[in-house]
Amino acid sequence: MREETWGSTRNGPPLKGVFLAMTGLSQADFDRLLPFFACAHDEYLSRYEMSGKIKKDGRRFVIYKNSPLPNHAERLCFILYCIKHNPIQEALADAFDMEQAQCNEYIRGLSKILALALQKAHALSATTQEAFVALANKLENKELLHDATEREVPRPKDTEQQKELYSGKKKRHTIKNALIATMMVMVLYVSPNYAGRVHDKRIADSYTIPAEFVLWQDNGYQEYTPEDVLIIQPTKKPKGRELSQEERLENRSISSIRVRMEHFMGSIKRYRMVKDECRVYKDNFREAVFITCTGLHNFRVMAKPPKYSDNQ
Repeated sequence: MREETWGSTRNGPPLKGVFLAMTGLSQADFDRLLPFFACAHDEYLSRYEMSGKIKKDGRRFVIYKNSPLPNHAERLCFILYCIKHNPIQEALADAFDMEQAQCNEYIRGLSKILALALQKAHALSATTQEAFVALANKLENKELLHDATEREVPRPKDTEQQKELYSGKKKRHTIKNALIATMMVMVLYVSPNYAGRVHDKRIADSYTIPAEFVLWQDNGYQEYTPEDVLIIQPTKKPKGRELSQEERLENRSISSIRVRMEHFMGSIKRYRMVKDECRVYKDNFREAVFITCTGLHNFRVMAKPPKYSDNQ
């Protein structure tokens, strides 16, 4: 199987870290995810074709022996490798011994199945206000981390789209998502995609933080003050003067907590499909794949929570 090939050498012991580099998951995490993937795979393909079309004949699904991806493990390896490395489809098809058109079909079908598998594992983030509030109200620690991230997209051909997607901050064409996470960096909420030029606060105005929560955020949310929510953010340097010693020390203390935002952003963006240009754009793929990568991050955190000094 592919996972055995990636985890070993031809004439020696297993290469530590090779499987992680190829898929973004350790062998242990892959083995935990595989049963969820196999279940979601068979359920989905009993009702739909890999292309997404509804099945009309009602035939029981089986994986043919001559399939280029002949079992569940190979198929999970394929979609994880695709998301992790973001190769062009011709290169991916060559690596897995298939035609480019078949590769495109597998990417679309297996990405949906992977999202369903993460949903079965209770690792997907909320994408609606109602689901987010339901998750937040289950928390014992009422502190949340709040930030937004941008992802590069190919330069659109349409002039109006170019202006809409151009980010003055990144100097590139991007799309943007807001995220809300727990203090243990489990991402609870992912906003819809917004154009790169949209300000973080404007995105934040589209959702509501439950009352009596504490929200840690950066200076991009200066005027964002939801009702009955305690906001903790660094003091912005006033124009024409320096911060006092007390303000600098307080900012440093806040930054020691806010660095967790960078931890979960980096964990999500280990998958290059949401770090580099995502060339697939049909069927809302760019939004769906970011939610999937967030779910993969949550899946890893559920198995191995981070250890922070304050035990929050």
